Amino acid sequence: MIRLSVERLFSDPPLTGALPASMKFAPDGSYLAYLRSADDDRLRLDLWRYDLDHRSGSCWIDARRLLSADSKLTDAEKAERERKRQFSNGITRFDFSSDGRMLLLPVDGAGYLLNIADDTLHQFTPPGTRQTDFQFSPNGSFVSYVRANNLYYWDIAAGREHQVTDDGSDLVANGIAEFIAQEEMHRFSGHWWSPDESSLAFTSVDESPIEISRRYEIDAEEFNVIEQRYPYAGACNADVALKVFDLVDSSTRTVDWRHAADDYLARVDWAGSELALQVQSRDQQSLNLDFVNPVSGSRRNLLHESSDTWINLHDNFKALDPERFLWTSERDGNANLYLYSNGNAHQLTNGECRINRIVHVDSESAYVAGWFGTATEQHLYRISLAGGEPEQITHEPGWHDPVADNAGHFVVDRFSSLGNPGSVYLYNLQPDSRAEPPADKRGSMLLPGFNEDNPYQEFLDAHCRGELGELTAEDGQILHYRLTRPKQHTGPLPLIISVYGGPGVQRVKNEWAPLTTQLFAQRGFGVLELDNRGSGNRSRIFEAPIYRQLGSIEVADQLVGAAFAGSLDWVDSERIGVFGHSYGGYMTLMCLTRAPDIFKAGVSVAPVTDWRLYDTHYTERYLRTPEENSEGYLASSVFPYLKDLRGRLLIIHGMADDNVLFTNSTRIFKALQQRMIPFEMMTYPGSKHALQEREVAIHRFNLILDFFERSL
Repeated sequence: MIRLSVERLFSDPPLTGALPASMKFAPDGSYLAYLRSADDDRLRLDLWRYDLDHRSGSCWIDARRLLSADSKLTDAEKAERERKRQFSNGITRFDFSSDGRMLLLPVDGAGYLLNIADDTLHQFTPPGTRQTDFQFSPNGSFVSYVRANNLYYWDIAAGREHQVTDDGSDLVANGIAEFIAQEEMHRFSGHWWSPDESSLAFTSVDESPIEISRRYEIDAEEFNVIEQRYPYAGACNADVALKVFDLVDSSTRTVDWRHAADDYLARVDWAGSELALQVQSRDQQSLNLDFVNPVSGSRRNLLHESSDTWINLHDNFKALDPERFLWTSERDGNANLYLYSNGNAHQLTNGECRINRIVHVDSESAYVAGWFGTATEQHLYRISLAGGEPEQITHEPGWHDPVADNAGHFVVDRFSSLGNPGSVYLYNLQPDSRAEPPADKRGSMLLPGFNEDNPYQEFLDAHCRGELGELTAEDGQILHYRLTRPKQHTGPLPLIISVYGGPGVQRVKNEWAPLTTQLFAQRGFGVLELDNRGSGNRSRIFEAPIYRQLGSIEVADQLVGAAFAGSLDWVDSERIGVFGHSYGGYMTLMCLTRAPDIFKAGVSVAPVTDWRLYDTHYTERYLRTPEENSEGYLASSVFPYLKDLRGRLLIIHGMADDNVLFTNSTRIFKALQQRMIPFEMMTYPGSKHALQEREVAIHRFNLILDFFERSL
């Protein structure tokens, strides 16, 4: 039985094997394109192609053809990659033109177009320049992108570049989403093509209202003082203007989008010739969907959402025609699907459920990914636009992530479960249509989870499979957990509670668990993961208890998990530790200080320690501003509870973190030292929030394992 090592987990070939990412159908539906990690470099993504008729896949474009040995990311590219949690290189995204004749490949800051018919590749951006946020226009006539904070587009037929803006600077960025939009609203684009390609809407972001703050980025050989306009909670945000460029006469109009001066521009879409704008209030308790005519400036409000806590943003607006659109809303407590027609709302789903994503829409049905009844699995459902019960299409227990072809005939489904690291299936949505495939294509497997070529095969005998279960919070709500028990170890054993605990995130699913769990379980530690109240992919009532104070309800629920685990005959209740990253790092500190009798050791990675040091949109969503809720900020901070810390503590932080600033850790270093409280620390020069560099990951997890082996 071969035990998984830290070095092997973060080395090549990648243990995910041939598992595809970013799967897309070709516009004619004849083949799939997807990204896959290279066997010789787990961080390099190559483009693969899978022929559906011949059931075979092969590498289409090796990213080494396009990578430059001396390339250097711009600050904008670094920020975009960090915000998207994109840690691979090579071909990290691709897009088909609508007619399927061309493929857009942004690689290493350059833009390439592939002529699919003859596989010829052409770089259309100027040599020596770097661009970001590439987008095909709807009909494939143009490609837009941002360079040096100015917006450009490439006319494919004419072979000519056009510059849309010329005022880009260190303070003004055109066509690219601002920090808050990317990091907290998950709006990663800053420009949008109209359906007829006649107009290009874009944001112009002026950061001058944000005060300059200085932070250090400490590397191995040097340090830099970064003057950063970071929007701290309660302070000013950037000024976001929305403009529309007319390709016919090269004119630019400014669109009045705000309801109040401090509103957020949350989402931008086109609905025919009108802009569909989602405008969120600063306190995030109000959201308006407005249709705006960019020529006349006239505005009509299509819907208004309100909440006494906060409104979760989503990407489920889908315009069907000028008078009809689909929308998801949590107004009744669950994320249900609605059809709006001529101003009237028709609720299409109800009950305990959540519609996470609209996969495809045809004239009669919406195909959605989400859950009904249990949040630990995600499935594909067909929802009739006329109403009625949802039809479940995927049935194998686990987590399904479906993608449909343009015509809505087929769905490719990336599936995993506790016992399956990832398989790919093909489903025929319209078996009676003229697109009828051979019968064996219907719900058939394209790529298996395990086969003789899977590099994880040699570790299967040592693999510890987790089990799901339910506990009850103090208010009666259900808490889901995943418990992983070591093999061939006699109890009682130490237990590590691996926690995130923050809002908007779900850890406990019936899916293949992160292999970092195996590092602990195969060394004799039980591992418990529990989604406390406030976690994502549940109902409003499940999230709401954390409103106006963080770190209290979450800890109470983790204590329910600790009590359950401590009652098991194979767990030593006197040897329970806790480990987490980011919000999980914050939770580690709160667990150690607020329940010191339960948690005997903890590893806190990149923790928030004082929420006044975090940004506006995230922090104010849950705590409002420091001026409105000073008591909540103090109670949510780690510092009032440090006096009670008794367990062993290891703090880890990247010294160039621009998300959870390194100041969070330096402040707690000093506070612990002033109180003469011993602790351990490890800092990583040059590393940002994710700490994903291979050497850093290996060093970090070996350090964490050593710490828990010494402490528990």
